[in-house]
Amino acid sequence: MPSVLICSQKDLLPLMGSTLLGRGGIDRFKASRLQDAQLLAKTTRPALVLLDRDMPKVREFLEVFREEPATRKGSIAILAYGDIEPSELELLELGANAILRLPPDDGWDERVSKLLKVPQRLEARLPIQMTVQTQGGDAQALNLSITGMLVQSSVQLQLFQEMTFRFKLPDGTLVAGRARAMRQAAPGQYGLEFVSLESDSKDAIHDYVRSAAVS
Repeated sequence: MPSVLICSQKDLLPLMGSTLLGRGGIDRFKASRLQDAQLLAKTTRPALVLLDRDMPKVREFLEVFREEPATRKGSIAILAYGDIEPSELELLELGANAILRLPPDDGWDERVSKLLKVPQRLEARLPIQMTVQTQGGDAQALNLSITGMLVQSSVQLQLFQEMTFRFKLPDGTLVAGRARAMRQAAPGQYGLEFVSLESDSKDAIHDYVRSAAVS
């Protein structure tokens, strides 16, 4: 049974009662202090950590979870009310995987399910060297996973910017779709999340990552 760790000084569970997190099949744990959150992370090994954007020291929470072996490879999402704030972009750059808006909307369960169910053994990004054609120009892919890729681009990208792309896998299979820039890893390097993939592109990426991971 997957577990979720919710870090907040508020009781957010009533808001999530009608969502995937409020139904059976998921263990939920709550912490308001960093020390308690670290202990729970080590003992429950959560598949997903939810951090309240408005919680004091939320940046420190995020940095600790990204360094902690029990949570380093898991998903971390920021819970936030209202419109995008600059602090959210900073948290994404520091390693958060997604922003989840409160109160939950119709797309909440789909996003949470995606954050929970990415297979751990395929989550690691595989080093790769290939040219990615985008609507803004060519970029160089540095690594690849089933959910996205890291690219080096001479064109500056904005966080949450979407773009079309296409590239050929090392076996010659053409992959095409849309991606969204979710973080800036280094100057000129951007972490892209796949938004949609055309035709058999999803299966092609999955098969390539799986075969490369076990080879």
